[in-house]
Amino acid sequence: MSVKQSIVTTDAIVIRSMEYGESSRIATLFTVDFGKMAVLARGSRNPKSKFGSTLEVLSYIESVIYVKPSRDLQSISEASFIRSFPSIRESLEDIETGLRMMELTNAFMQDGDPNREVFSLLVSTLTALGTSTQNRRNILPYFQIQIAAILGFAPGFDKGDLENLSGMFGALELESGVIGDESMPGHRASRSALRAFAILARASLSNVLHMTLNDTERREVEELVSAYLKYHFEEAYPHKSERVFARLGRPF
Repeated sequence: MSVKQSIVTTDAIVIRSMEYGESSRIATLFTVDFGKMAVLARGSRNPKSKFGSTLEVLSYIESVIYVKPSRDLQSISEASFIRSFPSIRESLEDIETGLRMMELTNAFMQDGDPNREVFSLLVSTLTALGTSTQNRRNILPYFQIQIAAILGFAPGFDKGDLENLSGMFGALELESGVIGDESMPGHRASRSALRAFAILARASLSNVLHMTLNDTERREVEELVSAYLKYHFEEAYPHKSERVFARLGRPF
């Protein structure tokens, strides 16, 4: 028995996009209502295409999609900008941050599995990346810890863990996310880096954007966050953009 095709309208973030054939494009969308899905935009690369630049990665769009459950690749007929975040594209560092968030979303989320918390996280962090005038480099580690928490891997430290550290260094136990003295098995880091990790995990995005880190603290925090995600997501944790950014001299 054939499954009937339906037409749906849904908000989406473009998390991946690639050329297809002579004039078309395949985009991977993370939609608010249907989760991750791949769509084919026929003729979207033609100069006079109605799609314009709406299917570029990092775009926040309203889309009209022809959905047939038996197909892995759906057909998109219309797309219009909700927000395009043009200022992100003016900074290589911001582009790298945005692309890393898209790569992580693509790796961690399953096709057809909607998650409104993850969608809201994407919208809020992209908006901050496109509008904030300070400490935008805090956005990526914030996004990483928050998406891990939404997917069931929230760090389990208590407020008193930091207060109970006996020295200037401590450790993050990667399985539980508990913070303890540096003698504890885990990822060793300075007290200031562990404090920043705790803020990224528990504070609001607006407060995170007020947190200032020096270069040493930032490297430590990025290493902490990376180690924590790699431990919990293992083979699903993507490395491609990390290697590219490292070659550019901007390790994440």
